[in-house]
Amino acid sequence: MRHDPERKLKSTAARLAVRDRQVKDNLWICCQNEYVSIEDISRHVWTCHLDDIERWVIQLAEQRCQRQQDTTPRKRRAPKGASDPITLACECDPQQSRVILFYKYIPINAPEALGEEHLRRCAGLTGKVRLAEEGINGTLAGPIDIINAYVDWMADILGVPVNDHYDFFKPSPGCLHVFADLSVRVVEEICPLGRPEITLGPDLDHADKKLPPDAFHAKAQDPNVVLLDTRNYYESRIGAFEGAITPPIRKFSRFPDFVDRNRDILEGKTILAYCTGGIRCEKATAYMRKQLETADIYMLKGGIHNYLEWQKQKHHQNKLWHGKNYVFDARQALSAGDDAAADTLAQCQGGCGRPWDVYQKCSSKNCHLLVLYCPVCASTEEGVYCCKDCKEGQWGQDDGVCACERQRRLKEMEPIQLSH
Repeated sequence: MRHDPERKLKSTAARLAVRDRQVKDNLWICCQNEYVSIEDISRHVWTCHLDDIERWVIQLAEQRCQRQQDTTPRKRRAPKGASDPITLACECDPQQSRVILFYKYIPINAPEALGEEHLRRCAGLTGKVRLAEEGINGTLAGPIDIINAYVDWMADILGVPVNDHYDFFKPSPGCLHVFADLSVRVVEEICPLGRPEITLGPDLDHADKKLPPDAFHAKAQDPNVVLLDTRNYYESRIGAFEGAITPPIRKFSRFPDFVDRNRDILEGKTILAYCTGGIRCEKATAYMRKQLETADIYMLKGGIHNYLEWQKQKHHQNKLWHGKNYVFDARQALSAGDDAAADTLAQCQGGCGRPWDVYQKCSSKNCHLLVLYCPVCASTEEGVYCCKDCKEGQWGQDDGVCACERQRRLKEMEPIQLSH
């Protein structure tokens, strides 16, 4: 039989499209219907979702191309098979260093060259920078003088006025150990929604729909608006706005499917979207504007980070935010105030139920889920586990996931419930 790589690629893409719809062993949900056999769901996907298969074909082809000829500037942030630290163990004075978080959708003609320049300019820093023809997304940590030099250089390139440096780069205390290393990469999307056809730029900025914290705070108190969290479930578990819809998604690329499944519920609503620093909301709101013809869609400018800074500066008593702001580095989360314990929203999963919001990684070698175990409960176990399946080393033969991940997938498929 003649080997046909393109046919094999499409077959793999179809399997991945089917896998995206699996919620547990022998159960797939799509288009509000349940399928109990791999044959039936495969037939449905091939018949009704060729666009999803084609997206996977494009993504797989790009990955293959990158493996064959990858000249992207980079440094590994962790050894292969490892991941960034989620706990911080150093004696650095965090006030002597800074962590910055920024992005901008702006045409970049030569992202590879800018990446090479980053490797030179970022000596002495850790973190990650993602560059694409559509813009830049970065979070960097290190000594204040090096950070300030980088900010001046990057602000000049991106056209950020001096008076806007603070809001744009969102500095916070933290040393270079919050990341394992420095990674600079050229990618297709600086924030991977998985929908490269959704483009942003000066002509698609929707600046009037980006609400600064004070305007967002005022509008969020309207009982008729829908507050929508565009982050992942483990982020919203430890912090969210009061009354917000918090999708139980595990990665941002699942957000479009969440919107599609709930299109009839969201259509015609006034939606206030938010995320950590704003970048996910840019793509999320752009996608929703395309899919929801009559919805009025806004986003929180500068994200939760800038909202909490505004709240601290104004000493606002009417607090709509509860918990902490999850960040993707070893600090894990930033508190809204000086009393971190008072900002604890989540509870220990170890059985005691005490307020706790410091994550550990599941001890199972086959699971990378984050779990909340307080020191007392952790001390009574040989390792911390997200569920019984992981503790006993048992996973579904068909889907290869544990019980809590299977349950999360089921919840992800449930339609959202609005109170108005």
